[in-house]
Amino acid sequence: MDVFGARSLPFMTRRNYVHEAVHLLPWGIVVGLAEGNVSAVVVAKTFGGSELLIGLAVASTMFAKLVSLIWGMLSVGRPKLRVLSVLGAATVMCLASVAATPQSSWGGWVFVGQMAATQAFLAGVVTLRTALWKSNYPREYRGRITARLQLIRLLTSIGAMAAAAMVFDRDATAYRFVYPLAALCGACAIVVVGRMRVRGENAELRRMSAAMEQGLDSGLAEPFSLAAVLSPGHVLGQMRRILREDRAFARYCKALMWTGSANLMVAPVLATIVTREMQLNYLVSVGLLDILPRTVMLIALFRWAPFFDRVGVVRYRVVSGLFWLSFLVLGTIATLVVVNEAGIGPAAPVIAIAVYGLSRVCMGMGLGGGMLAWNLGHLHFAPAHEAEIYMGVHVTLTGLRGLVMPLLGIWLWMVVGWWVWLLASCLSLVGFWGYVAMAREEGAEAGSEK
Repeated sequence: MDVFGARSLPFMTRRNYVHEAVHLLPWGIVVGLAEGNVSAVVVAKTFGGSELLIGLAVASTMFAKLVSLIWGMLSVGRPKLRVLSVLGAATVMCLASVAATPQSSWGGWVFVGQMAATQAFLAGVVTLRTALWKSNYPREYRGRITARLQLIRLLTSIGAMAAAAMVFDRDATAYRFVYPLAALCGACAIVVVGRMRVRGENAELRRMSAAMEQGLDSGLAEPFSLAAVLSPGHVLGQMRRILREDRAFARYCKALMWTGSANLMVAPVLATIVTREMQLNYLVSVGLLDILPRTVMLIALFRWAPFFDRVGVVRYRVVSGLFWLSFLVLGTIATLVVVNEAGIGPAAPVIAIAVYGLSRVCMGMGLGGGMLAWNLGHLHFAPAHEAEIYMGVHVTLTGLRGLVMPLLGIWLWMVVGWWVWLLASCLSLVGFWGYVAMAREEGAEAGSEK
C-alpha cells in the first residue's frame, strides 16, 4: 500500500522519502507545540505575561535561529544524520522540561526560555534537513517531494495545536503533561530518522579524509574545528565571505530581510490584540493565529510546488510576495476596526475577526509559497558542498531580524498604535520590489543567452 505516494518518485529516492515521511508524523507534533504563536497564547493566558513577554515568546521562534549558522558549520564534513539526531534529542529534552515550569509570575519567563532553547536546537534540525534534501532528492523533484513532506508535518502540527488549545481551555495547567507527551512523540521520530541514508556521503567523507591525511585539496568543504564553530568572529566571517562573494545571494537575502521584518513586526502585535484586546479563548486565538493560516498553507502547498520547480525561486518570490502584502494591508484594516470599536458599535468584533480571518488566509497563501522558498531558496545560489553554510547564513539572518523586529513591533504598538501595521506594509512593499528587480534581471540574462 503506497500511503505516501512513493511509487511516483524515482526509485533511488523512495526509501529515504518513506522513512522521512514516517519520521515527520510524530515530529510535526513537536514543531506544532514549539511554534512562537502557540507559545505567545500560553504565555498570555496561562502565565498572564506582559506585552514584552508576549513579544519575546513570538521572537523566540526566530532569534533562536541565530545559532543556525553554527549548526551548519558543525555539520560540514561530518555524518549529517548523526548530527541531526543529536540536535533532535536536545530539542526533545528542552520540550520535556516544560513539565517542571511553575505557574507563577516568573514561570512565564522560564517557559519562554525553555521554548527559545527548544527552537535553537530545532533550527539545527531544519538546517540539516535541507542538506539531506540536497543529497537525497533530485532537483526536478525536490519541490514536490518537499511539499509532500511538509504536508505531513503540517497535518500533525495543526492537529497538535488544536488538541492542545482545547485541553488548555479546560485546564490552563495542562502544559505540565501536554509538552512531555509531545517530547515522547519526538523521541519516537528520532528513532525513525536514524534509518535514513545520505546518498554519496560515505564516499565523500572517505575522499575528504584521504585528502586531509595526504595534505591535498579534496575540492570539498572540510570540517570546521569546534573552536571555529564556537568563535563568533569565525562564524560571522563565514557569513561575510558568502555574502561578499555571492552578490546575487546577498541581494536575495536583502529583499527577504525587508519582507520578513514586516511580517515579524506585526506577529506579537496580533497575538496581543486577540488575547488581550479582544479576549478570545485559547482555541479561537490559536485558530486565528496559527491553525487557519496553516490550513490554507496546507491546501496551497501543492499548487505552489510545481510552480516552484518550473520558474525558480526569484520569480516564485515575486508571486508569493503579493500575498504577504495583502496580509498586511488587510491586517491594517482589521486593526483599525478594533481600535475604533466604540464608534463602529457591537458589530466591530465580528467585523474585525472576519477581516483578520481574510488577512490570515492571505498569510496562509504566503506561507504555502514561503515554506518551499524558505527551505529550498538558498539552493538556487549555493554550490553543492556549501549548502549547509548557505542555509546557515539564510537562517541566521532570519534570526537576526527575529531578535529585533517582534520587540520593535510590540514597542511601536504601545507607542503609535495601528500605525505599526502601515509601516510593516511599506517594508513589505520594498522587499517585493527587490524580488521584482531580480526577476527582471534574470529574465533579461536568460533572453540574452538564447
